[in-house]
Amino acid sequence: MKLINATVFPSEEKTIRVDDQLDPDYGGAHSYTFQNALGFKDGKASYDDSYQSIDFVMKRDDGSMMPGVQSEQLVIALIDRTQKLNAKYPSDQNKKMIAGLQMFLDACKERIEDRINRGVMGELKK
Repeated sequence: MKLINATVFPSEEKTIRVDDQLDPDYGGAHSYTFQNALGFKDGKASYDDSYQSIDFVMKRDDGSMMPGVQSEQLVIALIDRTQKLNAKYPSDQNKKMIAGLQMFLDACKERIEDRINRGVMGELKK
């Protein structure tokens, strides 16, 4: 597992790892482990010593599939979560987050439509 060189503001701790051995051709784009957060307290972000993982669906070069979550599923969950939190604690920033996540879903749909139209959807082709 390799640490991703990114942090969640305002923390300076690197809390996300990628399994770059699972799919070296993709640099580990299919399996991530996250250190569980405990929220913001005592003036800083706090993390637990526990972890959870997310595996994304992966089609191997031989055509076999590793089951997993689709990026769109994860983003739909983030939209749902942010909408529910916004209902309780509304803010302009929540609205911006929802709009940005919806833009991601729109781009995913455009990409899929393009791949379907070109006849390469579901295949390991550009």
